[in-house]
Amino acid sequence: MTLTPTDPVLILSDLHLGHRASLIDDASRLEALIRPFRTAIFNGDTAELWYAADRPLGRKLTADLARFCHHVGCKAIFINGNHDPDISEVNHLDLHDGALLVTHGDILFLGVAPWSKIAKQYLSAHRRILKDLGEDALGSFEHQLLATKRASLELQMWENPVHGGSLPGLRLLALQAWPPNRPFKILHAWWQTPSLAVDMMKLFRPQAHVVLIGHTHYPGVWRRSGRIIVNTGSFLNYMRAQAAIIEGERLEVRWVNERNGNFTLGKVKEVFKIPKPGAQQLQEFRNPGTQYASAIRSDR
Repeated sequence: MTLTPTDPVLILSDLHLGHRASLIDDASRLEALIRPFRTAIFNGDTAELWYAADRPLGRKLTADLARFCHHVGCKAIFINGNHDPDISEVNHLDLHDGALLVTHGDILFLGVAPWSKIAKQYLSAHRRILKDLGEDALGSFEHQLLATKRASLELQMWENPVHGGSLPGLRLLALQAWPPNRPFKILHAWWQTPSLAVDMMKLFRPQAHVVLIGHTHYPGVWRRSGRIIVNTGSFLNYMRAQAAIIEGERLEVRWVNERNGNFTLGKVKEVFKIPKPGAQQLQEFRNPGTQYASAIRSDR
């Protein structure tokens, strides 16, 4: 299958299909979102493959999603995340001649997910794998992405799954917030993300003006150093999703609405004109408004 998207393109992330906190239990609930588009890019953590108990359902729902996209005439492209690190052979996409980068976002953090309950194990594995890949890995975007996926694959079995069937929402939220310092680590990651994304772009994709990520589940659009960072959020309880839409040179970011279990495009949040590589800055239709590398090197 060609990885060249056909306009119009829809980009979503973090569906976590199969996870008990995912809002999607049937691919058909995404029909109103997907049907108008020729290509749908699922930017990581589409399937919940972390826990062994979740994998059968996660794989089934993801296969259902791929079949559903095919049925409605929409090409599905799956990008690996840290919860589904081997769902495809794709870790990133460079679009519009390199002006726009799509990748899950786990590359931003040394330790992949520093808010994880197994953050220490994640960090140890990530450092060791980077070291094993050699000095060249520091300057290679592809090697950095490979290291995050290998660390995620290695540690898929570390975290203990939630037992006891479905848990009430507040109880599940409390369980996910444990240990007590975890919410602070999550907030810190949210605060860091835009700056880390810019550092990553400067180091590995200096020609890129826009990066589309997920991973942290916090939806937003940020402007830093003449670049645009878009996080499309997630389809988990207590969070919200955004959709990125590409058509021609137009990039549109819209909220995703949920009603009676079905999802639709909501209010337009931002609209941009994607520039040619080498342009000085990204133009907006409306709503005007080196830590990454050094962190890796300092831990070597």
